[in-house]
Amino acid sequence: GMDTKQVIARFEAERQALALMDHPNIARVFDAGATDTGRPYFVMELVKGIPITEYCDENNLDTQQRLELFIDVCKAVQHAHQKGIIHRDIKPTNVLVTLRDDESPVPKIIDFGIAKATQRPLTEKTLFTEFKQFVGTPQYMSPEQTRMNELDIDTRSDIYSLGVLLYELLTGATPFDAQTLREAGYSEMQRIIREDDPAKPSTKLSTLGESLTDIAKHRQVQPNQLCKIVRGDLDWVVMKALEKDRSRRYETANELARDIQRHLGDEPVVASPPSTVYRLSKFIRRNRVLVASITVVVVVLAIGIVVSTIFAIGQARARADAERQAKIAQAVAGFFNNDLLAWGGGIGDDPLRIALDAGASKLEDRFEGEPLVEASIREALGKTYRRLNEYEKAEPHLERAYQIRREQLGEVDPSTLASMNNLALLYKNQGRYDEAEALYVKTLNGRRRTLGEEHPDTLESMCHLAAVYYHQGQYDKAKPLLVKALEIGRRVLGEDDLQNQISMGWLAKVYREQGHNEQAEPLYVEMLESRRRLLGEEKGWVAKIVRKELIKLYETWGKPQQAKKCRAKLHDLSMQEQLSRPTYVGSVTEPVLFHFGDLDKWIQLVWAWESRPKREEATEEPPPVVNYMGRLAGWYSGQGRYDEAESLYLERLEILRRVLGEEHSDTLESIGDLAGLYFEQGRFDEVKSLVVKMVEVSQRVWDEGHPDMLEFMIGLARFQATCPVAELRDGAKAVENATKACELTNWKDWEYLDTLAAAYAEAGDFDSAIKWQQKAIDLLPEDEEEPSERRAKRRADFEERLKLYQSGKPYREKAHKPEKTEAEKD
Repeated sequence: GMDTKQVIARFEAERQALALMDHPNIARVFDAGATDTGRPYFVMELVKGIPITEYCDENNLDTQQRLELFIDVCKAVQHAHQKGIIHRDIKPTNVLVTLRDDESPVPKIIDFGIAKATQRPLTEKTLFTEFKQFVGTPQYMSPEQTRMNELDIDTRSDIYSLGVLLYELLTGATPFDAQTLREAGYSEMQRIIREDDPAKPSTKLSTLGESLTDIAKHRQVQPNQLCKIVRGDLDWVVMKALEKDRSRRYETANELARDIQRHLGDEPVVASPPSTVYRLSKFIRRNRVLVASITVVVVVLAIGIVVSTIFAIGQARARADAERQAKIAQAVAGFFNNDLLAWGGGIGDDPLRIALDAGASKLEDRFEGEPLVEASIREALGKTYRRLNEYEKAEPHLERAYQIRREQLGEVDPSTLASMNNLALLYKNQGRYDEAEALYVKTLNGRRRTLGEEHPDTLESMCHLAAVYYHQGQYDKAKPLLVKALEIGRRVLGEDDLQNQISMGWLAKVYREQGHNEQAEPLYVEMLESRRRLLGEEKGWVAKIVRKELIKLYETWGKPQQAKKCRAKLHDLSMQEQLSRPTYVGSVTEPVLFHFGDLDKWIQLVWAWESRPKREEATEEPPPVVNYMGRLAGWYSGQGRYDEAESLYLERLEILRRVLGEEHSDTLESIGDLAGLYFEQGRFDEVKSLVVKMVEVSQRVWDEGHPDMLEFMIGLARFQATCPVAELRDGAKAVENATKACELTNWKDWEYLDTLAAAYAEAGDFDSAIKWQQKAIDLLPEDEEEPSERRAKRRADFEERLKLYQSGKPYREKAHKPEKTEAEKD
C-alpha cells in the first residue's frame, strides 16, 4: 500500500516541509527519493529521545525547568511558521527530548507529515489528499481543526496545541480527557472541543484527588504548593493559548514564549483573565435562552434550602424558629431574584458562574444584623460553586456559613451540622483529607446525639467519613463504619435505597483494596440486582459505575474472562443509552427489528437516518452506525454472504481509520473482524498479514499486559499454531507469543492455555501440550448463566484436543463455511 497516491502525497509533503527547515529543535532531513518500484523514502535524523512529558516526569523536573524546555519548543514552532509550515499535530509523542553530550536536554519536534504550507502548496497532490479529512489528535486539536476545512487553518491552530501541551506539562493531564472524548462520539467530541471551556490548570489540579500527590512529586513540590505555583500567571497564559476564539490567542509562538519568560523573570505577563463582559457576550452569542430558566433553578435551590432548614427545626422551637425562617426565606428569595439574577443572561455554566460571582461581590456587609440570612445565602453559593468544581470560590462561603451558624446556633444544631458536612465534603473534594476527617467526625458525633443512630443524615455521615478513611488508606477504620451503615440502612431505608448503594460501593472498594475479592464481588452483584428490581433491567449511571468497578476487581483478581464479560455488558449499557437518543436512530421500531433479527431492514433504517448526505465521505458518522455496520457484516458472514460482509467490514474500517486513526482500539477491533472473515473464507495469507499488523500496533500503543494487546497476541499465537496452511505455521513463535500472554494473565485464562497447548503440539513438544491442555480443562468455568449445551461442547472440544496430543497429533483450526442451500447450488 505504500505506492498509493495518498501515501505518496504524504511523503512528498513531509520531506519537502522538513527540507525547508533548519533548526536545532526540529528533526532534520538528510536525503529523500524514490525506489525503483516507485515507493517514496526519506532519510531523517535519528532522535534517540522520549516524549517530553515522560522525560519531565522521569527526571522530576520542577515547574521552572519544564517551562524552560517548553520555551525551546515554542521557538522551534516559530521557525516552522516562518517557513510557512503548520504542524497541526503537536503533542508529547511528536516532541521528543534527547540529550546533548553534556547531558543537557534538547527537545526535538518530529512528524510534519500532516503539515500545511501557508505560503504555497507543498505539492499539487496535497490539496486532493488532505482536504476535508479529520487530521490530528482530538485532545490536542484546536476548535477550528474539528471543522475539517483545510482552507481555514492557520498558525494559531498550533498555538492552541502548544497550550494543551503546556497544560499537560503543568498538571499531568490534558484539558479534555482522551477517554471522555472517545466515549462522547464523533459529533459530541467536536462540540466539546469547540464549545466547552476547560478548567484552569490550578482548578484541574485541585480536582485530581490522590493522583495529585504523584504529580506534585514529579515536580519536586508539595501538592498544595503546586496549585499555588500554577495559580495566577500560568493559569492565564495557558487559558489565553486555549481560547476558542483564535483572535484572542497569542498571535505567534514567540509571543507565548515571551510571556512565559516574563513569568520566569517576575515581570507582568500579557495574558489576563477574560472580563465578565466578554464571557457574558460570548455566552449570549452561543445561547439565546432567556433568564427564566436560571431563575427557576436558583429559586428552587433557595426554596429547597429554606424548606430543609425548616424541617430540621425541633418541635419545641417550632413557632419562634418558623418565624425566623420565614424572614430568612424572604430575604434569601429577594437576594436571588433582585441581586443574583439582575445581570439578565441565559442558562448554562458560564452565565451561572457570572451570576454567582456578581451576587457574591454584593454580600459584604449587606446583611449586617442578619447573620443567619447571610449564612443561608453563603451556603447556597458555596454548594453551587462546589458543584461547578470552583472549589476556591466555594471555600470562603462554606467556611463563613459554618462559622456563623456555629456562633449563632451552637455546634449540634441541625443547620450547623449541615454546614459542617458541606464544608467537609469540599475539603474531601480538594484532597484535604485530614481536615475533612476532623469535620466528618464532629458531624457524625453531633448527628448521632441530635438525630439518632438510624437517621438518614447520620448514615450519610458514616459513609462520608468512611470514604475519607478509604482515601487515606485507613481501610480498617472505614470497614466497620460501612458495615454498620449498610446494616442499619437495609433495615431502616429498604434494600434498594440509593444510600445503601453508596455504602455498598465503598465497602466493596475497601474489600478489594484489602484483597478480600470474594467479599467484594457479591456486593457489586447485589447492587446490579437492585438496579434490575427498581428499573426492570440493568441500566443507568449506577449500573455503569458498578460494571467499571467489577472490571477493576476481576483484573486485580486475575479473572480475565469475567472482566471480558463485564466489558461486553458495559458496552451494551452504553449502546442502550445511544440507541435511546433520537439523534442516533430515527424510529423507535429499530431496536425491536434488531433484536428480532431483521437486520437487513434495520440497518437500512439506521443508514437512511444517519448517512445524510454522502455515505462515501462518512467523516461525520457517529460511532453507533459503525457498530451497526459491524453487526450486519457479521450476520452476512454467518449466512455465507461473504462479499456483502467484506464490503461492509472494509467500509467500516476505512471510516474508523479516517476518524479515529490506525492506533485506536476500535480500528484494531475492526481489523480483527476482517481477519475473522478472511479466515472463514480460507484466505490465510491475508489473515496472517492482518493479525501481525494488529499485534505490532497494539505493542506500540499499549502497555504490556493491556487486555486488548493480549487478545491480539494470543490470536497471532493461535494462528501460528493451528493454521491449515503449513507454510504459515510457526510452532516456536506460537509458543513464544502464547507463553508471554499466559504469563501476563498469571496462567489462569483457560482460552490462553488452550492456545499454548496447541502451540507446543505444533512445535512437537506433546508432553507440554498434554500438560497445558489438561490445565485448561481444569480451569473451564461453570457459569450458570451460560447455556449448558455450550459449556458441554466446549469441554468436549478441549478433551478431543487432549486426545489428539496424547496420540502425537497437532490440532488444526478449520474454516467453517456454511453449507449452500439447494437454491444456491442451482
